[in-house]
Amino acid sequence: MSGVEVRRRCVFFLGGYEPIPAPRQHERFVRELRRFKKTWNAEATVSDLALTREGAVASWTVATRGPDWAVDTEYRSLIWGDIVESDFSRPEWVRVPAGIAAFADFILSGTALRYFVVNWRYGLFFAYPVLILLSFVVFAFWAASAVAGLGLPYPALLTPLVAFAIFCGLIVVPGRFLMLAYMLDDWIFAAELIRRSRAGLDARIDTFAREVADRLDAGGVDEFVFAGHSLGCALKLAVVDRALALRERAGRAPVRLNLVSTGSSLLKIALHPKGAWLKEAVDRVVRRSDVFWIEYQTLVDIISFYKVNPVEALRLPPAPIPLIQKVRVRHMLDDEVYNRYRGNFFRLHRQLVMGNDKRYFYDYFMICCGPFRLETRARDPERMMRAFRPDGTLADAAASTATEKENRT
Repeated sequence: MSGVEVRRRCVFFLGGYEPIPAPRQHERFVRELRRFKKTWNAEATVSDLALTREGAVASWTVATRGPDWAVDTEYRSLIWGDIVESDFSRPEWVRVPAGIAAFADFILSGTALRYFVVNWRYGLFFAYPVLILLSFVVFAFWAASAVAGLGLPYPALLTPLVAFAIFCGLIVVPGRFLMLAYMLDDWIFAAELIRRSRAGLDARIDTFAREVADRLDAGGVDEFVFAGHSLGCALKLAVVDRALALRERAGRAPVRLNLVSTGSSLLKIALHPKGAWLKEAVDRVVRRSDVFWIEYQTLVDIISFYKVNPVEALRLPPAPIPLIQKVRVRHMLDDEVYNRYRGNFFRLHRQLVMGNDKRYFYDYFMICCGPFRLETRARDPERMMRAFRPDGTLADAAASTATEKENRT
């Protein structure tokens, strides 16, 4: 592993269900890159944001430098936060019935039960908003009955109306604190994604697939990496499947494509009977010899399928990928920072695409901007911990240089 493996890299990224516009994505990347620079004693500069494909793809470049290594990275991200933002703007009288219908679909289709069978913690994550809604209904009728017991006129008529008013109040006040609206929107979107019925989404996936295919055709880099986070991991497999099909139809030669998944919600979609299209895409991708795929999982992220191989969970024929690797978030962050995030499950969920405070074998920005290939990092994570000296020089390369000097003398 001595010496630099990568000098030029192209990274594609597909994030999760967040209303993040392109400028904010760029701002977040720059902010977290500052932590990377401090942790690894490196220098890095980021270009301005550029938009292509009619604003659907955000891109920028990163020039990363260590004392004896240098990497230039192209970073290209699909922009779909506007779709999420439109969900967030829907009124409660639309959101709540649609959310209840989505939950009923996941339950009646048996998908919720599959969550519990595959990973009980994800099953509890699904159950959380359902239990909140049920508790609101029970409390609303209990409170309305108590009011009726105080002498409410026309109780048969007014008690249900009072219960409905109380339920609406609970949705607005404690529901907002409990992030109920976000979770309802998230599961409504998941139900639409499963059926590929969300207007404009399939076209956005096709756009990014063409972006990936065209960039693979252009070549000129040492490594292509496609990173996905959360629900973006499901979309990523659809994009990769379509991009590789486009290249095959055009008669293009295979190019090595490296996939990395973090906080994956792939199974959220693919375990549903109507998500068979995604299951088939996964099967096609893992059969390819020109694809490497690693999935990083962490115990503290309850919004993912920890210790679950998606190929096995989907009951597909055995495949050499994805490689599953467990990560300890505590080892990535300063103690004070980790303790501050401990109760924030959504922030912990995002940590694997944020910067590290400590040197660790897993570092998202080292994957994007570092001098070693993703597969090298994945196959020998312990060696990656020893790859850099405190001053940022390559440890193996420094040892080789010292040996050469001794031989010459």
